[in-house]
Amino acid sequence: MERQPSCALSFSRLLAVSESDDRDDPDWQPKYWKVELQLVFAEDPAWTDLDRLGHQDTGFDYDEIGAPRIAALGEMRQFIESYPQLAAMWRAEPTRSGLALERAG
Repeated sequence: MERQPSCALSFSRLLAVSESDDRDDPDWQPKYWKVELQLVFAEDPAWTDLDRLGHQDTGFDYDEIGAPRIAALGEMRQFIESYPQLAAMWRAEPTRSGLALERAG
């Protein structure tokens, strides 16, 4: 079977989880977890030069749930729509996907 060329998008974030440890301890730290979503797409001319966009990190978002979060999601959508390759990929159906959750550090 001939292997089909593909393209992948990966989204990852670190989560700080506060457990019920003794928070009065001066050395207390939250536990950090890495969550990663990978979407794999069949090769398509619509996202030619996707790797040349130069965007590998969109930053952090600490907006509260409600109007601030809705505004942040709107800004994210505008960012995606400003790049035809990203907009085409966002609307495409992935051939496969994966989700990973692992302890960081």
